[in-house]
Order: sequence, then structure tokens, then C-alpha cells
Amino acid sequence: MTEMTKRERVMAAVKGEAVDRAPVSFFGHNHEAERSSDGVVALLLKQNRKFGWDFLKVQLRPSYYGEAWGCKYRWDPERGPVVEDYVVKSADGFAKLKKLEPLKGVLGEQIKVARLLGEALKGSVPYVQSIFSPLTVAGQLAGALPRTPSEADAIKRFMKENPEALHHGLSGIFITTTVWSRDVITEEEYEIFGRPYDLPIYEAAIDEGATFNILHLCRENIMLDFLSDYPVQVISYDASSPRNPGLAEALSRTNKAIWGGTEHKHTLLNGPVDAIVAEVQAALEQTGGRRFFLGPGCAISSQLPDVHLLAAKEALFSWRRG
Repeated sequence: MTEMTKRERVMAAVKGEAVDRAPVSFFGHNHEAERSSDGVVALLLKQNRKFGWDFLKVQLRPSYYGEAWGCKYRWDPERGPVVEDYVVKSADGFAKLKKLEPLKGVLGEQIKVARLLGEALKGSVPYVQSIFSPLTVAGQLAGALPRTPSEADAIKRFMKENPEALHHGLSGIFITTTVWSRDVITEEEYEIFGRPYDLPIYEAAIDEGATFNILHLCRENIMLDFLSDYPVQVISYDASSPRNPGLAEALSRTNKAIWGGTEHKHTLLNGPVDAIVAEVQAALEQTGGRRFFLGPGCAISSQLPDVHLLAAKEALFSWRRG
């Protein structure tokens, strides 16, 4: 097969079409770089030159929503921003939150990242912006997930009055959360507190022309079936967890492409290289290399050796379909 461009490879994989090889991309936090827009962009462009990922997932500091609405943080070199005070003290606190200008302040800094990347990449590499789900943002502002009808009503009013502060499209968006797990919330609760606020974000991105949108299901015991009807092209999750579906099972339960396949906490971090290669090849065997994007189950450690990432990518070239 003729070698594809990165964009051709990504969009073919999304559709389940034949590809010259499976697309690959890894992502992780670099707390120092994430302190500024210029730092994030410089890091992503450096990674693009070094690894040649097929698309870039824009990794922003996880505190930016909390910062924008007034949570107080202290800087820790090892952990990044550490919250010291929440802006929402009760359900009524959501109604008192100020309306934000999405192009100014902390939110404006994140949008600047998207603009600078677009100018530098000139369409050569798809990239997706990280956005936290509204329920996750609510938890960041209050320090706990809302559970009562009054909290749900307050959040609903707030989301309706501030939709522009919660979405911005590029090639697409990557919505992540810490609450798409049955260990944290029930499906019935998520139907009330989550889904009504998640879907308008994707719809807004699609209206702006986004065609490469990703749903990241964090943690274990994920709600794959419950959320697989979201209007996304790719689902990202930790397939290495015994409490999550395996890759082949996930592909049989959704028509979306799957992003993952490597065990990022141990194998990818510690090696050896032979184990990483074996893991990648096992993922390709399970998926047949169709509707599959190689990557981590979640953010990788900043201490992960470059040689391990390069070995994972190289394993894509050595695998051949039977």
C-alpha cells in the first residue's frame, strides 16, 4: 500500500478503512511546560519532530477551569497545580459564578495554544484540544461531585448561561473526565448530571467543523455501552485493566475506533523493550489493525524513556497481518 499522510491515515482508521499502518499518538503531562501557552506549544512541536505522531493531543494543565472561576492553587514542581481552596462552597455557589470571557484570561491562554499550533503545523498534523466534561469541572470547582437535585438545577442554569466557555474546536476535541466509571457514579446519576451537558459540547464542536472528536473514558469499570452512542469518532480508555473490556471486545460493542493498547503504568514505563513490542503486536492481533489507534490508556509519565515510545511506534512497522 502507498504510504499515507498522517491526516489520510487518521481519517481512514476512523472509518475502519484499510491503512498502511495503524495511527499512533501518546500524550502525558509536563507540568513545567503547561505553566504557559508558549511552553505547551514548544513542547508539542518538539514531540512532533522527535516522534512523528499521527496526531497530537493537546495536553493542558488540569487546573485551568478551576483557575478561571477562582479556585486557589499552589505550584508543586512534582505534582503541578495543587488546589488549596474551592470557589463553590454549596449548591448556591454555582449560580453565583461569574460569566467568563472565553478569549480572555486563563481560558484565552488555552485557546492561544490551539491558534499557535495551527499556525505552526499548517494542517499537516491533526490535533485535538483537551476539554474536561462539565460534571468534572463542577467537581473541580466544588471539590466533590454534585449529587442533589438542587445542585443539578444550579449546574444546568450555569451551563446554559455559559456555553461558550466550555467548547472550542480544532481538528476535534478530546473530552475527558474522572467520573465515567461505575466506581464513581451510576448510569442513572450520569443520565441526570452528565449526559445533558456533555452532548452540547460535541454538538458545538461539530457545528464548527470538527471531524475528529475523542471520548476518553478514564479509570476502570468504564461505562462503554452507556456512552458509546456519543457523537465521536474515537473512544480512548485503558484496555489493559482487567476491569475494562479488552480491545477486541470493545470493537465488537461499538462502531467507534479505539485508541489505546499499551499498559502505560508499568510496561511502557519500565520496559523492557521486548515486552513493549509484544504488547503492541498483541493489540494489533486483537484488532486486526482496523479502527485502532495505538496509544496509552491514559496520560503517560514524564519519566517515560523516549526509547520506549519509539519502540512502540516501530512495532507498528514490523507487524504484518496474517
